[in-house]
Amino acid sequence: MISDNTHIANAVETDLDDLFSLLTTVSLPHEGVADHHNNFFVARNQENQLIACAGLEHYGKLALLRSVAVSPDSQNTGIGSKLMAVMLDHAAKAGIEEVVLLTTTARDFFAHRFEFVETSREAYKDRLDSSPEWSLPRCSSAVFMRLQLK
Repeated sequence: MISDNTHIANAVETDLDDLFSLLTTVSLPHEGVADHHNNFFVARNQENQLIACAGLEHYGKLALLRSVAVSPDSQNTGIGSKLMAVMLDHAAKAGIEEVVLLTTTARDFFAHRFEFVETSREAYKDRLDSSPEWSLPRCSSAVFMRLQLK
């Protein structure tokens, strides 16, 4: 279970070292994180350790969800779901109409918990071509999913 002392907040520049450390721990790329850190949320536990993060890259009314990570010690506590709910609510309030993501390991999590559906990358190529994550070789074989926000 999530502790009552877990705090979710917008990331600030001073969170970057902790963000990079968590992303390294869970084998996610760093490319583009610093450029988009103002569109990240972080979760910290009662000891002020960063235990989860998620970010968005905005492309008009489309956003690429990226770097959704939970520290190994905090997995299966519900913090990932809570953080995703905060992210999606934030995206909707910011005028985002559609959220897409690339994943190699969490297809079922996004599909079952948040109703993301698999879709073709080709239709999004022009809109996401400038994304640092979109062009990474390791992401070329990832499952591509989308969620239409209401």
